[in-house]
Amino acid sequence: MISASAAMGFGLARSLWALRSVAKSDACSLILRRRHLSSTSGHLDLGKNFAFAFDIDGVLVRGSKAIEEGKQALRLLQEHKIPWILLTNGGGKTEAERVAGLSRELGIKISEDQFIQSHTPFKRLVNTYDKVLVSGGDGDKCRHVAQTYGFKDCVTSVDLIALNPTIWPFHRFTAADMKRAQSLSDSPFDAVLVFNDPRDWGCEAQIIIDILTSQAGKFGTKNPTLDQTVPIYFSNNDLLWANEYHLPRFGQGAFRTSIEKLFLDYTGTPLESTIIGKPFLFTYEYAHSFLNEWRKSAFGYTEDVQRVYMVGDNPASDIRGGNSYGWSTLLVKTGVYQEGDHLDAKSKPRATVANVLEAVLYAIEHEHELSLRK
Repeated sequence: MISASAAMGFGLARSLWALRSVAKSDACSLILRRRHLSSTSGHLDLGKNFAFAFDIDGVLVRGSKAIEEGKQALRLLQEHKIPWILLTNGGGKTEAERVAGLSRELGIKISEDQFIQSHTPFKRLVNTYDKVLVSGGDGDKCRHVAQTYGFKDCVTSVDLIALNPTIWPFHRFTAADMKRAQSLSDSPFDAVLVFNDPRDWGCEAQIIIDILTSQAGKFGTKNPTLDQTVPIYFSNNDLLWANEYHLPRFGQGAFRTSIEKLFLDYTGTPLESTIIGKPFLFTYEYAHSFLNEWRKSAFGYTEDVQRVYMVGDNPASDIRGGNSYGWSTLLVKTGVYQEGDHLDAKSKPRATVANVLEAVLYAIEHEHELSLRK
């Protein structure tokens, strides 16, 4: 006699076999695959023991265009009530703004409670620092993000250039940019926070080095020994990221490398910095706690998730970080990673698949296999 749960499991196994047998290039086939899964596994509590964390760029979207398999994957998880969050090294906008845009692009409602971008953990620094240099992003967007987090005194490069353009005479700020400059307080800088990739590396680098080597954070001063007097935080370390262009592009990690080199050449000592975002432990700890809170509020699960599948396109951040934290990692071929790229031991995924839909199907099949062993 086969139990009801076992019979349901065999039904899921058959459906997964069917999913694998359909032509992957046919969009209609993808819909049939989802429908077949729905018809045979509707009574299984698929999301009780596992969940997903997805990178965004190169996994669900490329630039401003959604990847079709990303839409399919998220709808599949939504239909079967399998928990998932988005964990990205992107940023530069408020969480609310980014979620609204992604919801439109992917055709599915996404909650802010499912979304972590690179600088989201900066919220924990609000009570530590008062006056901060907010670096990176378009226009005044990152200042706005910092203010929504609760930072009290947020300064950007345009504020300093408007006060004295000779700080960096090669700046590219327009007259309209200068009009949004804000007045400066006399208090010293407490920290430098790099929220996003700067648009004018030369200007940002000069101002950042000036602040780091100032006398106790007082802009326009220089301490005689060129000691680092102000802490600096980078919100992610991605050397590369994927957009519509066919080759990966430099990211914030490249800017960090340039700041480190400039600081070392100028002062003779290595820069001391704090880097968050993937692949660093701080961000994965934050994300794991965030995911459990989301599962509890959205699905009523009171026990911590047993397994998390990190789906990403960047071996150096998504996969390395997930492996280090103990998550299962799935690497897709729709972004930074290209077939034949060398992977070191720490950046090797559990599996490499064509796209995010295949990653989701792989994980569900694995979960089914685990359920049959019990």
